[in-house]
Amino acid sequence: MGTLFFELALTLYFSGFLLGLAELLRKKSEFEKVVYILSLIGFLLHTVYLCYRYIKSGQAPVFSMHEATAYFSWCILGVALVIDSFYKIKILKFSIILVFLITFISAFFSRGVPHIKPEFKNILIGFHALLAVLGVAIFSVAFILSILYIFQEKSIKSKKFKVFDRVVPSLEILDKASYLLIFWGFIIYSIGVTIGVIEYLNLIGLSFDPKEIGSLFIWFVYLSIFYLRVKGDWRKKKAAYLTIFGFFLVIFSFFGINLFFESFHRRL
Repeated sequence: MGTLFFELALTLYFSGFLLGLAELLRKKSEFEKVVYILSLIGFLLHTVYLCYRYIKSGQAPVFSMHEATAYFSWCILGVALVIDSFYKIKILKFSIILVFLITFISAFFSRGVPHIKPEFKNILIGFHALLAVLGVAIFSVAFILSILYIFQEKSIKSKKFKVFDRVVPSLEILDKASYLLIFWGFIIYSIGVTIGVIEYLNLIGLSFDPKEIGSLFIWFVYLSIFYLRVKGDWRKKKAAYLTIFGFFLVIFSFFGINLFFESFHRRL
């Protein structure tokens, strides 16, 4: 039964993906409301699916690759919906493309309920995972804004600003929104990582787990972005490039380390 909600959400995301892609190719905002409705309904179905898995397993739905990836895409869409609805920054048609791709990837992982060791089955470990993934999801939306910033800047320099401006927010809006996302993403991610470090130190002691090293490296990268932006040493374009670099680190940590490196996170 729970799988049905996931499949329906994925179908709606695919529809939004096609419409968002069509808008980009046509450089027109013809389907914004449709994409919003599809995304919102898909998000609600996705929420039901994650809640179903939580009720079924009794643990946060982040302890398998399928669950973590599905939760990751859900967080990205949730952040994009908030920005679109309350801050009136129209980026949903771009975000739904990334949301569909990540949700599509999650469909290929095993959907069985993961069984974790009793000592790791506590509220703080689950809270750590939920906050850490939410933080990188916020960074992912900042990545989308940074990509748009670079394209918007290039379109202005090439005298094609009026065409591209039909579907992309202004440089000022993109820059301010990206800064806001990095600020909150960094706080949430820092809290998640801190809880994880404390809990894992108590449970298994000091270790040099690849996942932990990757998480700390991501933390330092976004700390650098935040510091340089606040201090004003970096131009906005450089900050956008560093944000893009940070996103690829996130993806490598999320998929590469989990799939190809030996980590106790895979054996919880």
